[in-house]
Amino acid sequence: MEENNYENKHEHRADDCFICKHPAMKHIFIGILTFLGAFAAFYVVTDWHYKQMFNPMVQMRKMDRAIMKEARMAERIAQKDFAKADLLENQAGQIIHIDKTDDAYKIIINLKPFENDEKNVEVTTEGNKMTITAAGETKKHNKSAIIRFTQSFIFPDNAIIGEMTKFKDGNKYVIVVPLED
Repeated sequence: MEENNYENKHEHRADDCFICKHPAMKHIFIGILTFLGAFAAFYVVTDWHYKQMFNPMVQMRKMDRAIMKEARMAERIAQKDFAKADLLENQAGQIIHIDKTDDAYKIIINLKPFENDEKNVEVTTEGNKMTITAAGETKKHNKSAIIRFTQSFIFPDNAIIGEMTKFKDGNKYVIVVPLED
């Protein structure tokens, strides 16, 4: 018998329920509760975001990361520029080589970049200064480039620039400047 009473106490009675009599109100209440829940969630997330946005420690970390990123980019650019400078220096070293012996200076010019023609190399002198200018055209991978190279040398007073000799030896152009005893 107690079981019947227990079931009757918790039995839903439709005649006393306001929402059961007005089904549109049920949907309105659900909509209002959904809106309030979404608004509360949005407010909480926005509040967290603004607290983080105005937190000086967070902003300092962001600035540190940005500065480090800029420094890495600047370092990469500098390394590329240094690599280009080293490449140009190595190429320049491959064009002209100077040897000094007891009786003369020997300047050896690689003619490969200048179409293996000594006519593309011009040697001028002024006092104890010698200027070598060379020009040529290279073609690689369907691209052509004009190479122009100028280098000046200042010799000591015991060098006899007026008695220099020039000759071609294979793909090298050799200039010999004798020295006084």
